[in-house]
Amino acid sequence: MFPSFINKRNQREIDEITEYLAENDVNYDNPEATVVIRDGGKIVATGSVDGKILKYFFNDEGYTGQGLMIKIYNELLNHLFEAQIDDYYVFTKPKNKNIFTSLGLKTIFITGEVALFEGGFKSYDSWIASIKSKLDPNAKVRGSIVANCNPMTLGHKYLFEDSMKKVDELIIFIVEEDKSVFPTEDRYNIVKNEMAEYQNVKVFLGGPYIISSATFPTYFIKEKNSSLDIYTELDARIFSERIAADLDISYRFVGTEPIDEVTKRYNEIMSKYINREGLSLQVLDRLEMNENVVSATRVRSLIKENKLEEAEQYVPKSTIDYLNSEKGKNTIQKIQNS
Repeated sequence: MFPSFINKRNQREIDEITEYLAENDVNYDNPEATVVIRDGGKIVATGSVDGKILKYFFNDEGYTGQGLMIKIYNELLNHLFEAQIDDYYVFTKPKNKNIFTSLGLKTIFITGEVALFEGGFKSYDSWIASIKSKLDPNAKVRGSIVANCNPMTLGHKYLFEDSMKKVDELIIFIVEEDKSVFPTEDRYNIVKNEMAEYQNVKVFLGGPYIISSATFPTYFIKEKNSSLDIYTELDARIFSERIAADLDISYRFVGTEPIDEVTKRYNEIMSKYINREGLSLQVLDRLEMNENVVSATRVRSLIKENKLEEAEQYVPKSTIDYLNSEKGKNTIQKIQNS
């Protein structure tokens, strides 16, 4: 038995892998590439790759212990190397822990439902050390906010300023995954520029460990399903038990969420896990203007409707400056053409 990539142009093969994954309670979501091993023409093991994420590792019970997962992993790894990707993450079931740790992968976190590992040259340890080196060692009370800022609004700034009053040092993590209409680099720079006047505020990219395709893929799908709770637990516990612990974070601040159902549910579930000793979740009221909550969704809608002057009423100066730049004009065009 040997591994082979399925032909994504062959509907019969797509139907086969869709059915096989469904038997394992997974929806086939058209990943970049999928490897299968067959016995007598029947799929008995599989694994997929999407960007830097290796996932959907399953094999029939009767084939456990035959090294099929390792064969599939090696095939997917070759695919990554050919694409010149040298840091990657494995998302799988906890029962596969020994297989992947034996291959030299490092454990990021394991819950009752999922396990996340990493391989390659980058690591959680180097990422956290880089952030720690830029923090104020004299800060006694440290808080954190995770934000997408797609784009940064006056609502975001209100939350940031409200939060920073409650701590000695505030860390703002900007979601790094580049799946928003405003590019990651631009979102990060807007926030960094807008908050530059505050000495006790530090702005960092969230990396692959905070609301990313590795920790929380359904955040970018924006629909509620049975996986949401599982992914939220993973993301929240990585933050609570690793990131917050390593950076001595005492508070995780979030705003009330009346609009986005996925974010609202995320905050609800997160409250169960961000309650370890020394860390608490603080829910802050969102800024309202004209009897409406100020949101990035609202701003994007106004931009799409070409109501730029109205949109600018809801965003800070750094966002306005960006929208008037060449990069910003390209983003506006992208929104209006979508």
